[in-house]
Amino acid sequence: MLRRILLVVGILLVGLLAYMGVRWVKDVWPIEDTSLKNEGIGKLAIGMDKADIGRYYPEFTVRREDEGNAYYFGDEADFIVRIDAKTNKIVCMELRDKIDEQDFMTKKGIGVGSSLADVKRDYGTNYRKKNTEIYGEMIEFQDSKSNQKIGFGSDYENNRVTVIVIYDYDTYKFPY
Repeated sequence: MLRRILLVVGILLVGLLAYMGVRWVKDVWPIEDTSLKNEGIGKLAIGMDKADIGRYYPEFTVRREDEGNAYYFGDEADFIVRIDAKTNKIVCMELRDKIDEQDFMTKKGIGVGSSLADVKRDYGTNYRKKNTEIYGEMIEFQDSKSNQKIGFGSDYENNRVTVIVIYDYDTYKFPY
């Protein structure tokens, strides 16, 4: 009887570990590249110099952080651009909300409020689904040639984009 109980518990434990392993692998397994060359939000792109921020958008304000400066457009929760402290280059951009009188979109025309169908039409189907602590469910595309990833969070009730994150994954570890 004890052997049978141990066998059942062992099988359940192995099944649980296999399930957790598959979920982990889905988040880190390589996906086919999607070209993100020259991708950005508005007039800004990953790798641009921090001086370009002020040139294109003088309305940005700066706040110092441990890893470098973060530039905010409008409210600190709307559009954030992070700068690498060593290179003074843009390493991450987060567009979290529409901003009045600004047309912040990706180079392919996707912005907050766009449909997920538009994202998949413009970026393709080579994406990874991620469940994140900050933004919930996201789909993420990557380009290993430019070392960039772009993620689109959405409210799955309306299938609309609620956040866009683009970053250089070699330089900046985005805290999903």
